[in-house]
Amino acid sequence: MRKVVGIDGTFLKGQYRGVLLVATAQDGNGQCYPLAWGIVDSENEDAWSWFLTQLKEIIGDTDELALILDRAPSIKKAISTVFEKAHHGACAWHVAQNIKNKFKCADIMGSYWSAVNAYRCEDFTGYMIEISNRYPRVAEYLENEVGFEKWSRCHYPGLRYNITTTNMVESLNSMLVNARDFPYVALLDVIQEKMSKWWNDRRIVATAITTPLTPSRESELRPRFA
Repeated sequence: MRKVVGIDGTFLKGQYRGVLLVATAQDGNGQCYPLAWGIVDSENEDAWSWFLTQLKEIIGDTDELALILDRAPSIKKAISTVFEKAHHGACAWHVAQNIKNKFKCADIMGSYWSAVNAYRCEDFTGYMIEISNRYPRVAEYLENEVGFEKWSRCHYPGLRYNITTTNMVESLNSMLVNARDFPYVALLDVIQEKMSKWWNDRRIVATAITTPLTPSRESELRPRFA
């Protein structure tokens, strides 16, 4: 499992409201591997500090760890205090939304995403020149307010591989779209039931594997070397 963890929260819609906090990684087959769940009253610094402290007990804190999150002030401050060694990255999708909302320049998104995914710094520089020539304020925002090292793959100080967003967390939130209306205990029962089914289904698949690679990696890499 890659040491890349996506962290995010989603609002609950039941009688008592609150927020469901989630941390997830990806398994060797590219599927979500939830690490921690937590229900808090709201997304504030105390709530995030509590959740991240519990998460740290599970996964530790090392410079080989990459944490991907949105840029909400409460989580930024909490994560810098709790995870002092891990590298912190911004969700590129949230950054893109901020750009579109703040600068009204959706037509530059192609260059932005090319810069996000560029492997080489020279390619990245070319895409940034395109952005700067058309929208200098956007280029300044990406460099000075967000920081290249937070959203660009080639500038990221750690290893985030091809994981540039918190989409894996959003997938979990979508799975619970109806259960978010439930009371807390019922919601947790749904999560437990779904996780138990996932692990059982994946165990069945894993025991049937006859190659060194997982099914998704096998289907991705085998044609390249055929």
